[in-house]
Amino acid sequence: MYTNRRAEPFRYTLKEPSTFDLHILTINGIPVPPKPVSAVLIDISRSGCHLSFTLNVNIDNNLVRVGMELEIAEETLYLEGTLKWNKEQDGSFHYGAQLDIPEADRDRLPRVLRKLAGEGKIMVR
Repeated sequence: MYTNRRAEPFRYTLKEPSTFDLHILTINGIPVPPKPVSAVLIDISRSGCHLSFTLNVNIDNNLVRVGMELEIAEETLYLEGTLKWNKEQDGSFHYGAQLDIPEADRDRLPRVLRKLAGEGKIMVR
């Protein structure tokens, strides 16, 4: 019998990256005035996502919390998380965000991602 020994959640790469409005919620615990930043979702998993936008928020020296309203699989998902890593590439900044999903919504994101994978709109890694 095969046993899955995968320690990390599957990552789902969008065949066509999705553009959305990102909101920086707090920097070092201090609320930031609401102003959306255009961002691109590159991949996502149950625990995090890879996104890019043109703003450098210097996460080496700042704790940055973000909010994202994503429209995927004909559903709107609001997710919050903390930026954990970044790199500059092709004139934009790429970030990894660790998602903080409330217990009540923990099953919703994986269900949406499985649906998109079944429809061939995302690739599983």
